[in-house]
Amino acid sequence: MGGLKLVSMERIGKLCEDTKRLVIYGAGTVSNILYLYLKSKGLSEKIQCFAVTKRENNPYYKYGLEVLEAEDAVQLYRDALVLVGVQNILSEAIREYLTALQYENYEFIDVESLIHIFYDRLYRSPIQKNKIIFSNMKDMGYGGNPKYIAEELLKSDLEKRLDLVWVVSQQKYSFPKGIRTVETGTFEYYYELATAHMWVDNTRKNFDARKRRGQYYIQTWHGAAPIKKVEKDAEGSLPKSYVANAKKDSEMADVFLSGSKFYTELYRKSFWYDGPILKVGLPRHDVFWKGEVIRRKVFQHFGLMEEKCMVLYAPTFRKDFTNQYYDIDFTAVLSALTKRFGREFVLAVSKHPDNRYLEYDFAQKDFIAVDRYDDFEELLKAADVLISDYSGCMYDFSYTRRPVFLYQRDYESYKEDRDFYVPMEELPYIKAYSNEELVRRIEEFDMAAYQKRLDTFMDGMGNYDDGTASKKVSKYIWGILDKMTLSISEENANAESIMFALSQDSSCER
Repeated sequence: MGGLKLVSMERIGKLCEDTKRLVIYGAGTVSNILYLYLKSKGLSEKIQCFAVTKRENNPYYKYGLEVLEAEDAVQLYRDALVLVGVQNILSEAIREYLTALQYENYEFIDVESLIHIFYDRLYRSPIQKNKIIFSNMKDMGYGGNPKYIAEELLKSDLEKRLDLVWVVSQQKYSFPKGIRTVETGTFEYYYELATAHMWVDNTRKNFDARKRRGQYYIQTWHGAAPIKKVEKDAEGSLPKSYVANAKKDSEMADVFLSGSKFYTELYRKSFWYDGPILKVGLPRHDVFWKGEVIRRKVFQHFGLMEEKCMVLYAPTFRKDFTNQYYDIDFTAVLSALTKRFGREFVLAVSKHPDNRYLEYDFAQKDFIAVDRYDDFEELLKAADVLISDYSGCMYDFSYTRRPVFLYQRDYESYKEDRDFYVPMEELPYIKAYSNEELVRRIEEFDMAAYQKRLDTFMDGMGNYDDGTASKKVSKYIWGILDKMTLSISEENANAESIMFALSQDSSCER
């Protein structure tokens, strides 16, 4: 930590009592716990705002308070005590930044001490053996692998034994009967996390998550494609804080789900993980074995006439949050699609979750924004054509055997930044590096030749999917729930203990 002085939580109360105004530096999960801790001490009224180094993809509000760039925050509240609540790995850079702003009234909290005290209270509540908590893409609603697992569990739970909890960022999503929700960042969220028997997630758990002995963590992951490099293979392009969290998440995981031989090998090589892998396919891919009911559902949701076709535009994010590479000429593209396929197309646009606040840089105004639709996999099932760039969704969409066009104007710079597992020229999808080329490729598209290349490529990946992954994972979970009841009973007998030593005991075969 370079000699950085950390303030213990014992001193925080005194410091806060002696100041009139407080600013919390940080907008992540550590700042959540810090805010909840201060609130429990009756000090939340003194908090003026949250501060971040750069706006980028940070929220605009937390707990009803503004999230400001630090430069603005320290100007507005020159007399405030700034409490820095971030992962230790980020602290030195923040100290340098505050020094550059000539701001001296700040303290770095002892993060481990804060989390220890916070979870001490939570761990006095026993684990509830039939509770499972789900999260999808950082709390983006009801979708992904967790959704299909949850729905299969609901079907098989004839005795209504299970308590299924879903983490949401906003309480506006709709869920089936049998699933209740909890809002991320609230005290109730941490309580549910601490007392659930099982976690089911498809992205890395945040820094604030602490798994206790007797809990079981299923990491379903959200990737399936051999496209852009991830995790350890992209470590140089990832924030250090993410890498630290990823390693911790893999240490906590009891099992990873895999959809293909390719991903099984990737977990071993690049995910800092050497535990069990359940090789049954990805539950979210089961949707591609369903009939036209999904298409009708999506079209009815957006008020589309079924005789029309839908082209889905779903690019990935850029780490600098630029919008300059989303500049497709959709007027020309829609015309080309109609010319090639003989039907009228409507445009649906799905922003990547990391780009949700970004305005895309294309002139077409007549489109349907679908990124808030809960289940992205249903959008893929409903679409007639997919246009992307480097997103792994091209691989999921391959199960439909429908056309995929890739607009890659920044191919060279993106390749230098992330690179690919399979060279782009070896992928079966149709690639274009300019608007003119994209239009031409659409007009010249050969479906038979494309599907032949696609089938050869997919066969080579060693896919496990056959439309039954959800049932297989549900059966696996029921076995774990029954098998681990004894260990939970033993844990609950000592529930007043602090369980920071994370158990890596696995109840399934390696």
